[in-house]
Amino acid sequence: MDLLEFIKVLGRSLLDGLRRNKIATVLSAIALLVTTALATTGEYDERPRFRKMAMPHINKAEQQFFTIMEQAARESDDLRRLHYLLEGHRRAKAALKVIRAERPVTAAGRKAHRELVRYYELVDEQLAIIRTEMSFNEAFDYMTEWKRQNAGLMPVRKPWVTWIQPPA
Repeated sequence: MDLLEFIKVLGRSLLDGLRRNKIATVLSAIALLVTTALATTGEYDERPRFRKMAMPHINKAEQQFFTIMEQAARESDDLRRLHYLLEGHRRAKAALKVIRAERPVTAAGRKAHRELVRYYELVDEQLAIIRTEMSFNEAFDYMTEWKRQNAGLMPVRKPWVTWIQPPA
């Protein structure tokens, strides 16, 4: 018996079994269609679980970053302001690492999460550019430049904030 004959015998046996068990076959087909339709059309809202499990880590990392950057903006001593900026850059990288470790499940969550990751990648890039410019120009107003760049980057972060907010 070769492979083709084996496949034919297997197919005939399958069809014969389906003919003898019509009720079970029909019920199985209906269950398959209903569960497939429910699985593909139902949208799971993962935000409550995500807020409970992942948000404490993300919020902590973001809060550390934003706090240190606010301290840098308020500081009057140039050396301390520079120190805060450098620490802020380090904390932005740490926040990016924490955020990348979390993974939303739904399509909307993944899209919003990608925007948050993109925001911190751009923050890291802009702070690196500011640090480079500072090394060339000692009179460079890096805090004003950071505020300008961050204001331009905030719209990138907005989809994340919108997605994670509880529905009204």
